[in-house]
Amino acid sequence: VACMLFRWILQGLILFFLLKTTLSLNPDDPNVCSHWESYAVTVQESYAHPFDQIYYTRCTDILNWFKCTRHRISYKTAYRRGLRTMYRRRSQCCPGYFESGDYCIPLCTEECVHGRCVSPDTCHCEPGWGGTDCSSG
Repeated sequence: VACMLFRWILQGLILFFLLKTTLSLNPDDPNVCSHWESYAVTVQESYAHPFDQIYYTRCTDILNWFKCTRHRISYKTAYRRGLRTMYRRRSQCCPGYFESGDYCIPLCTEECVHGRCVSPDTCHCEPGWGGTDCSSG
């Protein structure tokens, strides 16, 4: 029982750290998208294991001293490893954004020369500059 409890606690801690790393992005950020993903976890599970139980009854068999052998199927608790499918919410940056720390930053395929990238492939130019990459003066 202590071994099973230790395994459950260990699996819980592993799950906690996995969730903590997957939830590092702020889910309220409009540039964060999320989806459900499945993953397999190995668990120790109990089951009823059948076995042949031999017992003796009194009978009229003189050669066996009036004892007859009988069989019945009995069950005992056994343990096995099994796979359980779990689900978790996975946060990631939406298309057109890349992860930088806890934030999703817009990605411009062309560098904004005199400005900054404000959304995917959209530059906000400094005063006096224009064009798709802010390179026209």
